[in-house]
Amino acid sequence: MKLSRNIFILGFILCLVLNPSLAETNGSMPLLKISPDARSTALGETGVAGAAGSMAAFHNPALLTFAKSSEATFGYSDWILDLTIQTGALLFKSGKTALGISFNAFTVPDLELRTLPSDDPLQTFSAHDVTAGFSIAHLFGEKLALGGTARYLSQQIYIENSSGFSVDLGAVYRLSINDLKVGVVLMNLGSMSALDEENTTLPTYGAAGVSGRIIRSDDFGLRSSADLRLYLENDVRLHAGLEGSWKEHLFLRAGYQTGSELRSFSGGMGFGWKGYRFDYAYQPLAEDFGASHRFAISISF
Repeated sequence: MKLSRNIFILGFILCLVLNPSLAETNGSMPLLKISPDARSTALGETGVAGAAGSMAAFHNPALLTFAKSSEATFGYSDWILDLTIQTGALLFKSGKTALGISFNAFTVPDLELRTLPSDDPLQTFSAHDVTAGFSIAHLFGEKLALGGTARYLSQQIYIENSSGFSVDLGAVYRLSINDLKVGVVLMNLGSMSALDEENTTLPTYGAAGVSGRIIRSDDFGLRSSADLRLYLENDVRLHAGLEGSWKEHLFLRAGYQTGSELRSFSGGMGFGWKGYRFDYAYQPLAEDFGASHRFAISISF
């Protein structure tokens, strides 16, 4: 039985590491390309090894089993112009097993419909991307965690609809030194039906990450995290972040990412008290798009 389990674990990890990833720009589900997590966004959109609590379902499902307790999180993101993202995640923790439920909704309002060039549109309409996922993770021994998420996907633009399913697979190994974690993940493996005769390609990618504590005292702490994402045609992107904390009540965060024409620096803060946590992230955008603001509130139970 132990040999079979070890073979399964080895095969799982090899699948994560060796599967080729696709370019970020190949996907046509915008919702899957944007981090909905305020804490992760402030830390340069890292999360493969450093995401915490119920929102880990959007970064690496294996991390769910490292949560200290069950948790519910609700988030809101003000993206580009009038684009908004609504997010929710629910984590149930029992021993070494964790179950998660998550949803994500992306709305583009007031799109104008015209059949001929004109000053006034015939009407306005909205576009929507929606995902709903179920996650499961288990801790093998005290160090290795494996997890997966199955997700239903839906996209609507005017009267056209597309739907499908995707899977995320993740693994995390925790070391005893400085709470160091190393993770790998494959995201958005799946397919969708055609949208008005055009195939909707998912933004599939693979990533590896590391997260750990640099400084820890009775009152202050400093953590760092970094992700390396691999895309098609030798497109390699690095994400990094730092998080300082005071008595686990106040958090200050900063991050940076390479390879994106729209995003680079980010920052934010968090407040925690008696099982409640509020997180905020600020992410300036290039090309006169202003800035993105993300908010999240989490409740542990």
